[in-house]
Amino acid sequence: MQDYDVVIVGGGPGGLSCARHLSNSGLKILVLEKNNTLGKKICSGEVSSKTFPGVKFKNEQKWETVVVGTHKGTVPVSYNRPFLWTVGRFELETFLKNNSDAVIHFSEPVVEITPDYVVTSKAKYKYKFLVGADGSFSRVRDYLKLPMKHIVGWAFHFIIDKPADRFAVYWLPNTFPKGYGYVMSKSLGKTMIGGAMVERSDNSKESVHQVLAPKVKEWVAKEFGLDVNKLKSEGMKGNADYRGWKFNNVFLVGDAAGLLNPLTTEGIFYAVKSGEGVAKFIRRDPEGQKIMNSMQNAHRWQVLIFDIATAWPFCWLVHWILSNPKGWLRSKIFNYVFWKFMDG
Repeated sequence: MQDYDVVIVGGGPGGLSCARHLSNSGLKILVLEKNNTLGKKICSGEVSSKTFPGVKFKNEQKWETVVVGTHKGTVPVSYNRPFLWTVGRFELETFLKNNSDAVIHFSEPVVEITPDYVVTSKAKYKYKFLVGADGSFSRVRDYLKLPMKHIVGWAFHFIIDKPADRFAVYWLPNTFPKGYGYVMSKSLGKTMIGGAMVERSDNSKESVHQVLAPKVKEWVAKEFGLDVNKLKSEGMKGNADYRGWKFNNVFLVGDAAGLLNPLTTEGIFYAVKSGEGVAKFIRRDPEGQKIMNSMQNAHRWQVLIFDIATAWPFCWLVHWILSNPKGWLRSKIFNYVFWKFMDG
C-alpha cells in the first residue's frame, strides 16, 4: 500500500484544479483518472472569462455574439467584448496538469473506498484527505451515501466534424420543458448540436434515451436539415443536487458535489473554482472557506432562478424576453442576467 497526503479521484477540471492549487504545499498528492488520457468527458470545451482570469490559451476562439432562438426565430445579440472562449477540454486540462506537481495515474478507476484507503484496479492507496472530483457518477459521493434526486439534468447532442459557426441557445418550452436547445463548440474543430433538460428527480438513463434523445433527434433534423442517422451522438448526465462539500476528511468538488448551474448547465467554472477552494482549505488557507461559501451562495441563487424560470407560466415570461432580446425593456433584463452568468 502506498501512502499519500491527498488522493484526488478524477482528473478532470475539478481534480486537476485542486491538484494545481495544492502544488508546492509539501503534501504528497495523487490524482486517479479512469480514462487513458485527458479531455475525455462528454461536454463543451468552452470557458467563461471568470474561469481563468488573465490566462490566454493558444488558438482560442472568442465569442462575442450569442444567437438566441425561440419558436419565432433567431436573434443575434452582439457585444463589444467576448463572453466565452473555445479552448477544448484536452487543452484546458493540459494547462491545469502542467501547472501541478501531483502524481497522476491514468487508466486507474477506483473500485473501492474505505475510511483509510482507496482501492483501484491496480493498487491500494492510503490517504489523509480524499477529494471526489469524479463527476456526476461520483464513486466518492456514493461512498458518502449522498442521494442525487433534487436537480438532475441530461444533455444529448450530435457532433459535426467542423468548427462551430455560432454560439446559440434556443428556448423552446414545448420541445424542451425545463431545458433548451444549443449549438456550441465541442472543441476547436467540432460542433455540438443538441438539447438539455433538467428535472427534479433522477430517472437514471431513461431520461436521456427515452425522453430527451427523441426530442433532440426530431428538432435537429427539422431545424437544421441534418440526417441524424449519419451523425455521432453523445449523452451525459449533470448533477446540481448540492448537499455539501466537506465531510470530515472527505471533500467533493464540481459535479460530484452538485456544483453545476442548473439553468445554463455550466460546469467547468464551478469545478475549477471549487477545486481551488478545497485545495486552499486543505492547506489551511482561510481563502478556501470563503471560496466555498461563495460557491454555496451562488448555487442557492441559481436554483431559485431555475425554479422561477421553469415554473408555469414563468417559462413563457422567459420566452417573451428571449423572443426579442434587443427590445428596450427586454434587452435590459437579458443583458443583466446574461452577464451575471458569464462574469459571475
